[in-house]
Amino acid sequence: MEFVHKSVLFDESVKALDLDSNKIIMDGTAGGGGHSGEIAKTAKRLIAVDQDPDAIAVLNERLGSMDNVTIVHNNFSNIKNI
Repeated sequence: MEFVHKSVLFDESVKALDLDSNKIIMDGTAGGGGHSGEIAKTAKRLIAVDQDPDAIAVLNERLGSMDNVTIVHNNFSNIKNI
């Protein structure tokens, strides 16, 4: 599936997270995985959440094989239950 999206402030956002291999990060609007893919390269664990089934399909294609990534079909407002 093709998912076209230009990540806004990509470098600034990733840098601001001050990532290291001990951090667990949740991306509550993971979309096509632009930021999530970069975060997953460094973070101990990434929880990628999106409510859009098309985004979930793309996330599974792009990030599903990464051992430190969990993809969740839900809305970030339900964080307490995720």
